[in-house]
Amino acid sequence: SDRSLGEERLGRYLEDDRQQAPEGESGRSVVTEWLNRRVASSSRGDRIARELARADLKFKVAEYYALVFMSTVVTGFVAWLIQPFAASIAIGAIIGFFIPRFYVKRQQRVRLLKFDDQLSDMLNLVVNGLRAGYSTMQALEAVSRELPSPISDEFRRVVQEMQIGITMEKALDNLLRRIPSEDLDFVVTAMNVQREV
Repeated sequence: SDRSLGEERLGRYLEDDRQQAPEGESGRSVVTEWLNRRVASSSRGDRIARELARADLKFKVAEYYALVFMSTVVTGFVAWLIQPFAASIAIGAIIGFFIPRFYVKRQQRVRLLKFDDQLSDMLNLVVNGLRAGYSTMQALEAVSRELPSPISDEFRRVVQEMQIGITMEKALDNLLRRIPSEDLDFVVTAMNVQREV
């Protein structure tokens, strides 16, 4: 589909500033990469990838599953060391299974709060840029350069998506998928209306 092709192209485009493997280390193994492709292509894998992106965690889907597995085993083992009963193992394993999920949700909440706090600065920068004669694209580039993370990271991705041929409306829709904020929804709607007018 067009979306998956765009995501793949953008993933290659962004890979340069994300992954610099140390020399002598060939990166992930062939088995890990194969497993990640198989898991990520499923609908559940796609949903988990979106959740990890919203939390700004650099895990692949297969790595997240491995983390859940290790957390389940280790927490079950620790529970057994504390109380050597089968019920302790089961309770510990259940807690361990949910720990990574709680962590991802917490990171999403923290990031969303930071993003919402930065929206007013972003609006000021865009409005001042437009008044100074910048195009909307140039104003968004200024946001990606001048403001701190996470808003700069997200608008850098919007600019990069537009640079590889994705329309601004689609790039902003993608931003809304990654940042499910009501305030951002209003901002995106206002930007789309401004462009049409």
